[in-house]
Amino acid sequence: MITKDLIQYTLVKDLIALPTPCNDVVYYPAKLAILEVQGTYSVFQALSHKSGLAYIVVTQPNTAKIILAGSKHSINELYHAIPWPNYEIEDGDNEFYYKELPSLQVLEDYFTNLKEQ
Repeated sequence: MITKDLIQYTLVKDLIALPTPCNDVVYYPAKLAILEVQGTYSVFQALSHKSGLAYIVVTQPNTAKIILAGSKHSINELYHAIPWPNYEIEDGDNEFYYKELPSLQVLEDYFTNLKEQ
C-alpha cells in the first residue's frame, strides 16, 4: 500500500509522534526534525504495535510522509534494499536507524522504478 497524504506530527518529549493510517502512533527521534529543518530528507521504517503493520516513512521539512505500508518482513526487506547509507541515533538504551536521501525526487524515482520491475 502506498500512501499519498502528508501527516502532521507532534512532539512528545524528545520523540516525534506520527499518526499512522491504521489509527496508531509510531515514534521517531526529534533529532530527525533538526535534519528536516536543515533540508535533509531521511527515510526509516516504523512498526505499529497495534496493527502489526510496518511503514516506510520519509521526513520532509515540518512533516513526515508514510510512503509504504506492509508486513514487518516485507517493509524490512524494502528498507534494507534502499541504496543509501544507514545511520544510527543512540539515545540511552535505544537505537534508531535511518538513511539520508540525496533528494525526495530520487527516493520517489527509486520506488517508481521498483514498482515497474
